[in-house]
Amino acid sequence: MNRMFCKLAVFGIIALRFIATTEPAGADNPSGKFTSYPVPHASPHGIVYFGQGPLKGVWYTNSTRDAKSGAVEFSRKIGKTIFHATPTAAAVAGSINFYSGKEPLWFTETGANKIARIDASKKITEFAIPTADSKPFDIQHGPDDESMWFTESAAGKIGRIDSTGKITEFKVGEASAEPTSLMAQDGVIWFTEVGSGRIGRLTTSGEVKHFSTGKGRLTGDITNSNDGALWAPKLSSVVRLKTDGTLDEFPLAGVVNTGAIFGNGDGVYIGAMKSDGRGAILSIDGTGKVHEYNLPSKYLMPAAMAIDPDGGFFMTVSSSRPGQSVSMIWRLQLDSTKKK
Repeated sequence: MNRMFCKLAVFGIIALRFIATTEPAGADNPSGKFTSYPVPHASPHGIVYFGQGPLKGVWYTNSTRDAKSGAVEFSRKIGKTIFHATPTAAAVAGSINFYSGKEPLWFTETGANKIARIDASKKITEFAIPTADSKPFDIQHGPDDESMWFTESAAGKIGRIDSTGKITEFKVGEASAEPTSLMAQDGVIWFTEVGSGRIGRLTTSGEVKHFSTGKGRLTGDITNSNDGALWAPKLSSVVRLKTDGTLDEFPLAGVVNTGAIFGNGDGVYIGAMKSDGRGAILSIDGTGKVHEYNLPSKYLMPAAMAIDPDGGFFMTVSSSRPGQSVSMIWRLQLDSTKKK
């Protein structure tokens, strides 16, 4: 039986600052080139680049409620995809990731309430989550690089799965808090709660602390910058939380929704949807200065991103139009990061 850790959530005291330093896109902004790759799958979602061994390359999940739910190998150079179906049909494959530098790959199955593992032979094995209907969403490597951690967005829990498939669950709040995305830093797990508007801190022994992010709705993702600060996007801004509890908030002019986020030096990249229907990746530094890279097609927002070895990054995108799926992978090559 898995051991359950239940701890009382403690609210952290924060200092909130709202910083109005932004810079619109213009001729002085760095440029980048977007390339699109049609794929034969209805709903690409999670995406990752793995750099070694039999699993080397770009992988994405197809997040559907049919027999096409699964993990996909993708090669942009030859335009080839290899599909691997989940053992459970209609599993709704979600976030995909790995131990740092180690096989296998792991992904969530939101519809099946399972965690899946892809080994070097490319066989998928599934592990049932003890809490029913927990809606696993994000998955990331843990502080010790020997386990994967995942959010249970409908259960108010975060789970840990080790290399044998053993799952331990940690209660981090009420189910209505909706823990969404997470990351490891400084030996602990940091996570967002879309339902409560908080950033949480979870130790490996199950101790929980929460930090309010002020007014406005978090959209779910979380990352860090090279100074150790935590960043999380809202609908039209992004917050930067220092580990001492100090919180800065930077407005994102003209933005109505945000998606993926990941660290970039002292700042971050964020997927965004603007009020004119244009999707973009925003580069934001530690002072709040913004550069924009607009997707060539409207109504598409970067949902997940993965850095590749050529200095660009791949992304899956979601459509702002109800009921519209996007059978496409995108890649952005920034001029400043072109491989020499």
